[in-house]
This record gives sequence, structure tokens and C-alpha cells, in this order.
Amino acid sequence: MNERSDKGEIDKKAESDSGIEVADDSSQENGPSELIVVGVGASAGGLEAMQAFVSNLPTDINMSFVIAQHLSPSYKSMMVDLLEKDSTIPICAAEDGEQLRPNRIYICPPNYNIELMPGDVLKLSNFAEVLHTPRPSVDMLFESLAIIKGDQAIGIVLSGTGSDGARGIRAIKGESGFGIVQDPNTAKYNGMPNAAINSGNVDLILSPTEMGDELKNLLIFPAISRKGDSPLVPVDVYRSIMKLIKAHCNVDFALYKESTIERRIERRMVSLKIPEPQDYLDYLKNNNSEVTFLFNDMLIGVTSFFRDARAFDILRTELTHYINRKEDNVIRIWSVGCSTGEEPYSIAMMLSEILGKRLQDYKIQIFATDIDQRALNYARNAVYPEAALQNVPKSIKNKFFMVANDQFEVIKPIKAMVIFSIQDINRDPPFLRLDLISCRNLMIYFTLELQRQILPVFHYALNPKGLLMLGQSESIGVFQEQYRPLSKSAKIYEAVFVGKKLPPERNVSRRTIADYKDPSLSAEKSVVKTGLAGLDDQLSGLITKRIREVVLPNATLINENLDIVYTQGTNPLLVRPEGISTNNIFKNLNPMFSIDLRAALHGLEKGAEVAETGYQMIDVGGESVWIKLMVTAVVREGPRSSLILIFGVIEQNENLPVRNSEVLEEGEGERFVRLEQERLLAKTKEQLQDVIEELETSNEEMQSMNEELQSSNEELQSSNEELETTNEELQSTNEELQSAYAEVRLAYDEKDEHQNELVRLRTELEQANNLLEEAEKIGRTGSWMWDVPTRKFTWSNGCYTIYGLNKNAFQPSFQAFIGLAHPDDRNRLEEHMRDLIVGKAVQSFVFKASTSNNALRYISLEAVVSFNDLKQAVKVMGTMKDITEKAFYENSESSHRDKIGYILKSSLSGAFLYNFNSRNLDYINPCFTEMLGYTLDEVKDISEGFKELLHPDDLDVVNTVFERVRYGKIGATYPSAYRLKVSGESDFIHVYANHTLYDIDADMGRAKQMLVTFFASEDR
Repeated sequence: MNERSDKGEIDKKAESDSGIEVADDSSQENGPSELIVVGVGASAGGLEAMQAFVSNLPTDINMSFVIAQHLSPSYKSMMVDLLEKDSTIPICAAEDGEQLRPNRIYICPPNYNIELMPGDVLKLSNFAEVLHTPRPSVDMLFESLAIIKGDQAIGIVLSGTGSDGARGIRAIKGESGFGIVQDPNTAKYNGMPNAAINSGNVDLILSPTEMGDELKNLLIFPAISRKGDSPLVPVDVYRSIMKLIKAHCNVDFALYKESTIERRIERRMVSLKIPEPQDYLDYLKNNNSEVTFLFNDMLIGVTSFFRDARAFDILRTELTHYINRKEDNVIRIWSVGCSTGEEPYSIAMMLSEILGKRLQDYKIQIFATDIDQRALNYARNAVYPEAALQNVPKSIKNKFFMVANDQFEVIKPIKAMVIFSIQDINRDPPFLRLDLISCRNLMIYFTLELQRQILPVFHYALNPKGLLMLGQSESIGVFQEQYRPLSKSAKIYEAVFVGKKLPPERNVSRRTIADYKDPSLSAEKSVVKTGLAGLDDQLSGLITKRIREVVLPNATLINENLDIVYTQGTNPLLVRPEGISTNNIFKNLNPMFSIDLRAALHGLEKGAEVAETGYQMIDVGGESVWIKLMVTAVVREGPRSSLILIFGVIEQNENLPVRNSEVLEEGEGERFVRLEQERLLAKTKEQLQDVIEELETSNEEMQSMNEELQSSNEELQSSNEELETTNEELQSTNEELQSAYAEVRLAYDEKDEHQNELVRLRTELEQANNLLEEAEKIGRTGSWMWDVPTRKFTWSNGCYTIYGLNKNAFQPSFQAFIGLAHPDDRNRLEEHMRDLIVGKAVQSFVFKASTSNNALRYISLEAVVSFNDLKQAVKVMGTMKDITEKAFYENSESSHRDKIGYILKSSLSGAFLYNFNSRNLDYINPCFTEMLGYTLDEVKDISEGFKELLHPDDLDVVNTVFERVRYGKIGATYPSAYRLKVSGESDFIHVYANHTLYDIDADMGRAKQMLVTFFASEDR
């Protein structure tokens, strides 16, 4: 019940005289059923705790249990089977759309989040995007229980690491639910239990074996704590508890709704098993820690980012219009009852989007206040679990949040806009010159009196045409003149300019708690009134009503400021003046009665109960009538300002106790007029005398006040000198703070730079890893490392790809690596690995291996060995490369060459291979040697190469055909004829030759070898 709650407790019917729409605290948005639902959250070590928990549940507990246990997304859960054998009630896996049944446990499956929907229906949701927190989310489950079940929800946090569940149990407590946590001393991992306990929202701390009996007690205890329709807490005990809280925590809850606070007291009594309110009061007096527990229980608030998105959309439109009309570049906003800070941060994000690039041109101050110090500390950190952002659009999440470990942190520019501070709105002065006030679902906790004090405070704090945003269950009530509705659905209002503003009165300190009235006594009195006393009241009411209608139909009610607050009947004395509208009685009264009314009011100040003015004749509707005023004070109970009631008495001429001048005897008419004038003159003198006396008294008071002011002036001068000294000290302190701030700012900027550098390096590393993976895929290679002392093998993704293995299923090791080799090569590979670590291995090593689908692969292995000071191998690092295609190609090419060589050796024609790069021969067949007499070595030894064997006249022909072959296609044959020199002779033989492109250099993409076959021609 802090100054901000998302779904608060609202009164069942609107309070008609306030106009502030409130519904009962106990009502829920969807009308909760009677079934109590228990949410159980656990993580690491949770299985052991849940086994102890379910094995000690009563069989007739009549509750439903929903378990959210953190599980790996790919893990096949056996949770149902493991718990079923120990549980005292049935257990089943939760299904989407399933309705809860009592005495049954539902377990969320892996990779899903589980929530409760209206009608006690379960909802399972799976998110495609990668989440930063484990699933299922305990916070999401608890928050849905709080919304749907209200005070019928119970949250239990068991063993686990992290803080999941702490935020959710706060939501349950905010809806008057119950929070239970496993004793950290009994938990295998105490992270989650401690986080929930530190949040201050826990009612019981128990071991899992004790929880079942305590849950059963929760059903029984409240039923025996009340007697009939009597309240849980008597008035005198209630007042004493409020005094204790005020004295201990310096917060006055006197003007908060008693029903809300009573429920919080009841919850604490249930937790402590104290049946009587007086006993609980005694316990509070002796235990200051319990006062703190009760105070914190009242401050529970549940909020969220961009709560009620439709209202925020409308606020964004109205705020955009307001900023565009604004003349300066200063924006001041007050978020009242900010709780854990989601709403002020939401407004800051909205402002950032509205202003865009203009954001740096504006000075923005968002004051976020609350009376809960713990909530403010949480808000200042601006770090929220992923469950808090489940309804935030992805674009907002990516723009204004950054991932911090397993949570999300608001970015620094948004945090810089918001200023958090403790403030009690019931007591502390407001911020001023505001453009927007957001106060949502706070006034639903206040009484009518406090509501009517706060709305004028907001109007005083707002700039003219400033915006006020209330909760869905609130409105401005009777303050229609101060606010103009901009959106009734979103509850957004505009402050109306009403002239000079004065600080509104605050009467909180004088408020007393009304005594409790027994409804049974009221019922008895109503029965008695059906007798004569009731008849007297009815007749008295008829007489009063008739007098008001006939005798005194015109009445005007004014306040101490002489402003009209209420009128009855059609009063002919009231007129609407020209110019600026005002409610001042003298501006709206017929000018003829101004002096008489002042005199009458002066008479009331002197102690008269009723003051009358004399009759005056005025024209009303074309008819002359006599009118006088009757003025009396209206006494009101309580510390309220007094009111003054003015009646207008209207009489016709014939009804006055004087004769009409037309029937008076001769001469008496003139005497009557003279007497009337003398009466008016005497009355005027009397009024002037009163004014003189008042002026004399005022003069004496002014003289006395002047002397006091002179004395005060001297004191102020002295105080001014002290303040000058203090100002100098503050200036010095401020300079020191500025220097310290600059140092902190520099350190913070350096931290940001380091963080940005880490992000950059991480990005570069990720890019390098991606490039490495792509390079391994393209090159069909992989990297590996062998830790010799531990025999641990580490592979890159490329190695798994080469062997066609699943890295999640296959664990590399030395034996597994050897086992992947072909049976014919396993001994060779193992011997090669041993040679590596003793420095005898020859690089590179090629072996055959089998893939997962038994396909044959040729693997080329290269490695580098690291040795220690003792010359012992420590690590072996290397690469593997799939050379299967190359090996097949080389084997095929070798076979092909062998076949061609056999054919050429058996041929009766001469043949040779010409190398375009060396311009000489790489091969000749026996027939070549037989025909020309050269061996291959003799041809290669010729300095000019093969062309030395050609006839000089045939060089052009040979060069032409060689060029055609060089740029031709493999297999194409180009015939020609020329002369070749015979060894040891000067003669040349004529040959016919066929020239075919034989080989291409793969690296250069050029012709490498040409095959030439020839035979001798008879022609000479």
C-alpha cells in the first residue's frame, strides 16, 4: 500500500460525494474464484526441496499447486515421475488451456513459461527469441497469480540460484496474498530464498517439510479470528497501532482507508498465529522489528513498464501537443508513488521518442517519489528481470535497455532524466512549476478527506494547462473548475488557470480517527424511529422544506474569503458582472446592498447571531419591491473553515406596515419621505462610525505590527549575516562536490569506454570466429588441440563437419580420434601421434577415415608440438584437412597417365610431351629414340631445347601450331608437317604430326603440356 500500486484495493462502490471513482480493495478484475492457488518456484537444488514439500502435503488441503522449476530447454523432464512416487496428492504435467482443480499439482514443462488466466485456466507460452533468464519464469507465474487470484494467491520460493521469484512474491503481497520462503539454512542453494527474504515481502520462512501444515493452518486461522460482522481490529487498538507506526516510521496512515490497513494487520496476525488484536498490539510494543514488518507490508506496490498501453498512447499524444505549445525548453514531471521506478522510466522513454533529436535541447527533470526507501533503492539501480519486460515492445527493449548478466538495465541517458527521493505526499510540500503529474492508483487508498486535500495540491503544483494523469479507478471528483478532462478513458486532465494561486490548506495534523459505530445499534435505532420520534422527524422535515420554498426561497452560502460556494433558488439580487469571472459576493451582489451587507457582516464579527439590513426599494422584473438581507453564520464540525448564509427577504408594497403614500393625509406623504431619508442618513452615519472605529483599531494594530516588523528586521539582518556565512560554506562544499562529481564522472566515462571497448572486442572476436568457421567450411579444414598430460582433445566445428559428427552427441578424445581412422590406417595414425610427442613425426601425414555414414575420407594431418623445460610434449596443436577429392583426382590422373604411357610405349609412331613453361620435352617414347636417335636426357641437354631439332625454315609453322594448341581446348588435335633433325647427322626427316593439349596448370589456368605424335613421311 505504498504511494503507488498497480492493481490496488478499491472500494466496491463509488463514493458519490467525492466523485473519485473507487472500487473495493477486495474486488478483482476478473472476479477471483474461491480456489486458492499456490505458486511454487525453484531452481538448482529444487528437486530435493520439492520432494520434501509434496511428501508432507495434507491430502485434503483443497488447494491447487503450480510448480515452475528452472529446466534446460532441451532437457527431457522426468519431474512428474520423480515427484509422483513421494506426493500425497496427484501430480501431472501442465497443459495449455487446462483448468485448475483442487488437490492437484501441475508442473510446467521445459522450455515454456506458465501463467494463470481468468477462470483459473493455465497458459503455456514459448518464446522464439533467445531469453536471458531460465524458463519457466517464477516471476511471471507469481505476477499472474497476483492479478487473477488476489488474496487467494500464495507464493512459495524454494532452493535456487539467482533472484527469480523475488519480484513476483512482491506482486502477490501487493494483492494481499501470502508469501512463504524456504529457510536458507535448509536450501541446497540459498540465492532465490535470500533474494525473496531481502525484498521484505515474506510472511513465513520454513523448511519444506513444515510448509504443508502451515498452508492448512492458513485456511483455518482467519475463520476463527472474527466474530460475526464485527471488525477485526477494534477502534482503540487500531489507533494505538497507527500511533506506533507513526512514532517508529514517521509516516501517518491516519487518512488511509482503514479497511486496507486492517487486512494488512490481519495478514501479519495470521503469520504470527496471534488470534486477538490486543495481543498483536502488545507484541508490536515489545518488538520494533514487527512494526517495520507491518510498515513494509503496507508499502507493497506492483507496477510495470508502460502499464495500460492505451493510456500511455493517449498521454503521448497530449504531451506532444503540450510540448509543441511550450515556450521554454524545460520539462518538469512528477511521478507520485513511483514504487520500483517503472513508470517514471516509461515516461522518460516516451519523452525521448517524442523529442527525438531535439532531446539534447531540453532540460528534463522527472521527480519520482515514494515513501518506501527499499523500492527507491531498487529503482535507482534501474536493473530489472526479464519478466518485468514481458509486455514491453521489442523496439523499446532494444533501444532503451542493455543486457546486464541475466537482467536488463535502463540505459544511462534515460536514468539521468529521473531523480528519486523520499516524499510523503500527505505531509511534505509538492514540487512546483510542473508540466505533468502522474499519480496512478494511489488515491484509492486514501479517505475522502485526504483525496480532497491532494487534488488542490496537484493543481497548485501544475503549470497552467499542465497535465494530470490518474489511475483507471480515479477521477478529479468535485474539482471540476480546476481541471478539464482531455481523455476520460485514459484519465488525463488539464489544469485550468484560475488566477493567482495560493498554497492549499493541509489539515492532516488535526485529523482524528472516528469512533467505530456498531451496526447492530444503528439497526435498533432505526426500529425505534418508526414510532413517535420518527413521526416528529418527518413532520419537522416537511415544515423545513415548505419554509425554504415559500418564506425564504432565496439563499446564498459564502466562505471566509467572501466567495460564493452555493446558491439556492433564483435570487434577483445576484448579477453577473462584466470582466474576469469571480465568485466574490460583492462583485455578484446588487450594488445597492454592498454597504448594508458589509455592516451586517461586521455585526456578525462582533458576536451577533443574526444581522439584518433595512428594507430598500429596488426594481425586480419591472415591479418595485422592498428587499432586506438576513445574514447568519453556519457552524460546521471539525477543523473546517466557517460559512455564512445570506437570505434575501422580498416584500410587496402593500405588505409593509406603513400606508401607501397615495392614501396618506395631505402633508403626511412628504413627512414620510423625509423621515425615510433621515433614517437612511442615520444608518449611514452608524456605518461610517463603525468604519472609523475599525480604521482606528487597524491603525493601532498596524503601529504595533510596524514595531514588531522593525524588531523582526533586525533579527532577519542578523540571520542574513549567518546565512551569508553558511552560504560561503555551502559554496565551498559545493565546489568540493563538483570536483568529486567530476572525478566520479570521469571514472564513469572511463568505465563506459572500457565497456564499449569490451563490446567492440567481443564483436570483433565473434566476427573472427564466424570468419574462421566460414573459412573452415570453404577450405574443408578443422583445428584441433591435444593436451598430452590430460589426453584431452578439443575440436573446432570444422572437425565435426569433416567427419559428419554431431558436436552435442560426440565427445572428442584420443581413443575416439584413433577409432575414426580406417582400420588399415589406425596403427599408422597412432604411431604417427606417438612420433609427434617425441619429435620424430614427418609432416604432413595422410590417412583414411570413415565418416558417421561410413563414407571414406582422406585426411591430411599437420601439427605443431609444444614442449616444456624437460623436453616433454605438453600440447599438440594442428589442423585436419579433407583431401578426399584431391586424392581421388591424383589417383585417377596417375592411372590415366599410366594407361597413356603404356599406349605410347607400344605405339609404332613417335611421341613426345612438350612443356610450354620449360620449352622442352618432358617425355619421349621408344619410337622417338628409334627414329631420331635421341634420348630424353640428350634432348634436355640441348641448350636451345626442342626447337633446336627443327629445321630453321619450319620454325614459323611450328610456332603457329604450338600457339593454336596453347590456347585451344583439351583433347582438340591440330595436324601439321615439318622437319626434324636426326642425331649425329646433318639430314632432316619429314614428319606428319598431330598436336593435342594434354595438361593445364590448375593454379595459373594456362596450358602446361602438349602431346605430339608423328610418323616419318616419304616425301623429301
